[in-house]
Amino acid sequence: MMARLIQTLSVLFCVFGNVYTDIGYFWHITDFHYDFTYYGRQLSCNPNAKPTEPGKYGDFWCDSPWALVNSSVQAMAKHRADVDFILWTGDTVLHTGNENLNYTINADILDNVTEIIDNVMGSVPVFATFGNHDYYPNNQFPPTNNLLYNDTWDRWGAWIGDVTQEGNFRKGAYYTKKTDHGLRIVALNTNLYYTSNKAVLGSNDPGDQLSWLNQTLAEARRNNERVLVTAHIPPGPHTPSDTWWMHEQFHTPLVETLRRYTDVIVAMHFGHDHADGFKVLSGNSGNHKAPIFMAPSVTPWRYIIPNVIGPAHNPGIRLVKYERTTGRHLDIQQYYLDLENANNNGSDIWGLEYTATSAYGIDDLTAESLEKAIEKIKKPGSEEFNRYVHFHDVSPPVLLKEECDHICHGVIVCGFTHFDVEGYEQCKTDMTSGAGKINVSVMAFLLIYHLLRYLQ
Repeated sequence: MMARLIQTLSVLFCVFGNVYTDIGYFWHITDFHYDFTYYGRQLSCNPNAKPTEPGKYGDFWCDSPWALVNSSVQAMAKHRADVDFILWTGDTVLHTGNENLNYTINADILDNVTEIIDNVMGSVPVFATFGNHDYYPNNQFPPTNNLLYNDTWDRWGAWIGDVTQEGNFRKGAYYTKKTDHGLRIVALNTNLYYTSNKAVLGSNDPGDQLSWLNQTLAEARRNNERVLVTAHIPPGPHTPSDTWWMHEQFHTPLVETLRRYTDVIVAMHFGHDHADGFKVLSGNSGNHKAPIFMAPSVTPWRYIIPNVIGPAHNPGIRLVKYERTTGRHLDIQQYYLDLENANNNGSDIWGLEYTATSAYGIDDLTAESLEKAIEKIKKPGSEEFNRYVHFHDVSPPVLLKEECDHICHGVIVCGFTHFDVEGYEQCKTDMTSGAGKINVSVMAFLLIYHLLRYLQ
C-alpha cells in the first residue's frame, strides 16, 4: 500500500512538479539616448541623413524623442507590471558633441528618465548603471569620486535601498544588493574600462572596482549565493563590427575575475551594443560556464565608429523569465516597436519579436543550452543563424536589412566564446579560411564539370 502511494506521488510530482517552481520575471531596458532636440536642432541625427519630417516615435538616423522613451516604459507596464526588478544599463544621454552638452543637461536627462520609470513602474526595484554617454565630458568617467556619482546616489539610492553601498557608489558607481528572493545583483561601472575613456589611463584598478568585485564574488561563493552581474559595456569583441570596447589592461583582469567565479554567476546582462546578442564565458577549470546577454537599445540610432556605420534596427525592450531559487534563466521574451509602422500609423504597439527557447530550439538559457544554439548557428545558412542575424538588428525593415556573408558569419561565431584577442583572431582565420577553401573547391568542381561538358 505504501509503495503504491509513493509511486502515485512520484507520478504526480513528475506531472505537476513545474507548477511549484518559483518563477519570476524582470525587465532589462537600455540605451534610451533621449534627444530633447529631436523635433528641432536634431543634435543626435547623422548630419548626412537628418529627417526633414521626423517621425513621431523616432528615426533610424537619430536618437529617441520623448515619445519613444515614454512609449518604451509604458510598454513594460502594459506587458508585465508585476516583475521582481528592472535592470537599466545606462546611456540615457543623446549622442552629440560635448559643445552641445554640460553637466546640468546630462543631469536633467537622467532625472527625467529616472522619474518616468519610477512613476510608471511604481514600487518595482530598479538596479541602474551608467552608460558611457552619461558622463560629461562624454566617456571620461574618472577613477575617483565626483559630482555625478554623488548626485546620482541621491537620485538612485532609494532604488538600491542599502546604505552600506553608498561608499562604493560614491567611489566608483558600482554596488551590490540582494533581491527579495535571494539573488545577488552585482552592478558594475564598466565605463571605467572603455577605450574612449582617457581619464583612467595610468590607473591599475580604477575606483578599486576589480578588487571589490573579486571580494564580493568570493563572499557570494562562501555564502552559497547566486549572482547576476549587470553593467553597460560588455566584455569580449563586439560582432560583427569586429570591435573591442575595453582597454586590454582592464579587460583581461575583468574577464579573469569573472571566469574565476562562473560557479556562482548565473548570468550577465549588458547594453551598449545597440543590438541583440549573447555569449558564453568558460570558467578557469572548464567545469562551469556563464551566459552573457546583450539587450538591444531603445534608441534606433545607428552607431558610427571608424569606417563602420551600424545597421538599421528597431527599438527593443526585454523581459527575462527566471527561477527565483536558483537564478537559472528560463527564457527571454523580446519585444520591439516596428518604427516605420508606428510612425506611419501613429500607433506605438510593442509586439513580441521572439521567445528565445522557441527561436533556437533549446530548453532554457543556461550556458549549456546556449552552446547548443551556437552549434546550430555555426552552420552557414542555417535557420538559427538567419534568425540570430535578424534578431541582432531587431527585425529591421526589409529594404534596410544588411546581408551577413561568410566572413560576417565567422566573426559572429568566434565572438560567442572568445574573450582574448589571440584566440579570437585565430578562430576568425580558421573560420574564414575554411569557408574560402570550400568556395574554391566548389568553383574548381564547377569549372571541371563545365569543361568536360564542353569537351563532349
